[in-house]
Amino acid sequence: MVVSDEMGDIPAGNLKGLGLYYSDTRFLSAYEFRLNGLQPILLSSSVDESYVATFQMVNPVLIMDEGKRRIPQQSLSIRRSRFVYGGLHERIGVQNCGRDAVDIECSLLVEADFGDIFNVRANAGSLSGHQLEFFGQQRPVEENEQGITLSYVGLDGVKRRTEVFLHRQPSRRHGNRVFYDIHLESKETIILLIDIIPGLGTDDPALEYLYDDALTALQTSYRRWNSQTTTTRTDNAFLDRGLIRRSQMDLRVLVEEFDTGLLPMAGLPWYSVPFGRDALVSSIQTLMINPEIARGTLRYLAEHQGRQQDPQREEEPGKVLHEIRFGELANLKQIPHTPYYGSVDSTPLFLVCAVEMMDWLNDRDFFVEMLPALLDALQWIDRFGDLDQDGFVEYRERARGGVRNQGWKDSSDSLLYPDGRMVDLPAALVEVQGYVYQAKIGLCRLFERLDQPAMAAKLGREAAELRRRFEAKFWMDSEQFYAQALDSRKVPIPSITSNPGHCLWAGICDPERAELVSERLLSPDLFSGWGIRTLASSSPHYNPMSYHNGTVWPHDNSIAAAGLRRYRRADDAARVIEGIMEAGIRMPDYRLPELFCGFKRDMLYNTGPAQYLVSCNPQAWGAGAAFHLMQTALGIVPDATAGRVYLNPIPFHMVKNVEVRGMRIGTGRLSFKVSYNGGRPDVDVIEKPDDLAVIIDEPPVIQ
Repeated sequence: MVVSDEMGDIPAGNLKGLGLYYSDTRFLSAYEFRLNGLQPILLSSSVDESYVATFQMVNPVLIMDEGKRRIPQQSLSIRRSRFVYGGLHERIGVQNCGRDAVDIECSLLVEADFGDIFNVRANAGSLSGHQLEFFGQQRPVEENEQGITLSYVGLDGVKRRTEVFLHRQPSRRHGNRVFYDIHLESKETIILLIDIIPGLGTDDPALEYLYDDALTALQTSYRRWNSQTTTTRTDNAFLDRGLIRRSQMDLRVLVEEFDTGLLPMAGLPWYSVPFGRDALVSSIQTLMINPEIARGTLRYLAEHQGRQQDPQREEEPGKVLHEIRFGELANLKQIPHTPYYGSVDSTPLFLVCAVEMMDWLNDRDFFVEMLPALLDALQWIDRFGDLDQDGFVEYRERARGGVRNQGWKDSSDSLLYPDGRMVDLPAALVEVQGYVYQAKIGLCRLFERLDQPAMAAKLGREAAELRRRFEAKFWMDSEQFYAQALDSRKVPIPSITSNPGHCLWAGICDPERAELVSERLLSPDLFSGWGIRTLASSSPHYNPMSYHNGTVWPHDNSIAAAGLRRYRRADDAARVIEGIMEAGIRMPDYRLPELFCGFKRDMLYNTGPAQYLVSCNPQAWGAGAAFHLMQTALGIVPDATAGRVYLNPIPFHMVKNVEVRGMRIGTGRLSFKVSYNGGRPDVDVIEKPDDLAVIIDEPPVIQ
């Protein structure tokens, strides 16, 4: 990935984390383009195709021949077009738009510090609590016929190098800077092509992926992606060509292909690596557009499932990883992410994802393939996850440099007593119990249909007992709401949070209490008008700009909306769906970010949502939220193992027509149209698998 400033530059000495990254290493720490030593003036920039960025610029006033001549501002047009495929590829075009010929000097500065991403994050102020020993630094330059080579042999013994291929030989060089002396007649254009390819170890850099071939291969991969994904169209251009298209392209940007299949990276710039929780949630969210993401995610996580007890990495048999890193610090064991298993919810979500995928595809061969990993995950829940054998899954922090709070709200201050003290661990989070219930009751249903009655009965009993214990321990009569967690003494943490929305999605809530939870989630102290806040504004810890204590997260809301719909709260679900989608179309580039601030929606001045300062953008479960919300709005509830799918759209004021084509379900594809005409939406099924019944109604009521 490449992160640059708005000019397309990576300024030397920047502390914002800008650079070209590969395998958790910064292979390019400075990349500057100059005209006669001056920075051009930006007119506009765009990333319309997600994978191609364009920067349109003009020259400032250029003084020539010791002040004897000058080139007026806006005489030269400069366009930088770039993409990433095996490296950074850039085309710089300079056109003389004036009437007179000009002589100019173009220069490029290239530097590489080979910094580990953890060090870069620390320097950028985006990481605290880590004292890391090794830092990258500027490396000597080796000139060659093709361009420049920067290299570094790390303390882990791995040679890292940056190959800079210059398609046009420079007029001269000076250290890390190359210069081109250019004569341009009126209306003449010159093109500079640059390929910057990272290399690891003794492998040759990907020379077959220089500019033209790389662009062709990248465009082909995007066409293949588009042909494999469900097409969703609406008559709302802001949704259709904005939010939905952007979300689909962002997912493609973040999805990597491993031997195990597709796997979404968590988010840019700091988390372009496999994360268990993030990948699983994103996979569940995107089943309606491409179930191959879930298949690849499950295979990858099964391959890296815990095999032993290792407290330094919080690994245990059957546990699903939290995060894996590949840089110098990971190789030197200076950080525990090799992989690191400090996540309490990845393992039950692994099971939930497997159940959801079966509901969509009924792929029994794949289920059998995954069965050993699923059984190991179940065993982890019952043995290692339940630390004190009280029936609840808890977590505690054990690894140096690990994560203290190990649910999705993983910041250090996300779980507090009313007086502001950190909650004593081990802690049992409310939503994690929901995930465990959801996994066991779902597997119970699948095992019944696969003619495994003993296993089904066992899981059914465990799910029922968990639900009974859950209601007894987590419900707070004084608040008429579920506690955020239980502490080490099983004392409820009374914070009013968005977490119980996940329990609605999981189906663990008593139906009568679910009504009360639904009403509170949409009350003014939790619902901002743009979405459900992570923490109620009535809490003493509330801050609308706090990472987990008052902001709004699209993925969190997509799960809560699905839960509201599950408990027949269609109007409430619609409010959440429309709030998040309206926020998305008012964000830059129509992109749903990782999170945004929880300020109350201002209807008087019609202001947009406030962006969070350092939100990941794009982010996988932010992009996936658009499709999860759309699935909920359309009332798509798959049950492929029973040969049916439910379609029951709810009123959706942002659109009048929605068309879904090529959605994979069961043994084939489902296509349908929905028309909103002021009354009950009309559903027209265009195509479906022969063995699939399409039921235009709600699924059975939860008891």
